[in-house]
Amino acid sequence: MAAPLCGLVSALETCRGRDRLMRTLCYGCQLVGGAVAAARQGPAEPPLAQSLLAASAQLSQCRTVLRLFDGPAMLSHTRHYGLGPTEEDAVVRWLSVLGNVADQLYYPCEHVAWAADAGVLRARSRRWWALSTALWGLSLLLGILRSLRILSRLRRRMRARTGYDRSRLCPTVSLTPVLLSPEAALNTAFQFGARGSVIRQLSASPHRRG
Repeated sequence: MAAPLCGLVSALETCRGRDRLMRTLCYGCQLVGGAVAAARQGPAEPPLAQSLLAASAQLSQCRTVLRLFDGPAMLSHTRHYGLGPTEEDAVVRWLSVLGNVADQLYYPCEHVAWAADAGVLRARSRRWWALSTALWGLSLLLGILRSLRILSRLRRRMRARTGYDRSRLCPTVSLTPVLLSPEAALNTAFQFGARGSVIRQLSASPHRRG
């Protein structure tokens, strides 16, 4: 009992740990609240659905405020990555650069939208929210394309390898779990012995918000 509690406390002491917990609760409340509202036939939403959706909205607003301080971290990551001179694949490099640009533009747009809603700035928040949402979607799309490109290169490397010891492979190992999670890709890559730049590319994911 003490070990899980200590782990929870350690996670909540960090900003990223708190954000992950709030993100899970936010999406969980939104999912359950939407399901409860959809299950009931009628124009009025059930009180439980209203409470869950209200809690989700408050958690989302809290995460928006906390992201006001993510700009310096994103700027540091963008400057450190630059144009990706260490990347071996040009497609991965430019997808990463474009993703960093989208992320870098996302934060100020969201900050302006929040400030407009809060009355700090005199601006139409709807346009800024639409722009920030478009940049967020573009960042997600570029991230997906980048991951698929890395996994495609990893698959070609595994197919090109000859003479590897098949007895070391688990019979259930396939490329299906690789396409589902980066962790599975890393495990499979280590089983095949495909270490190197591809592994570093998969593990070095840029700073993202969920």
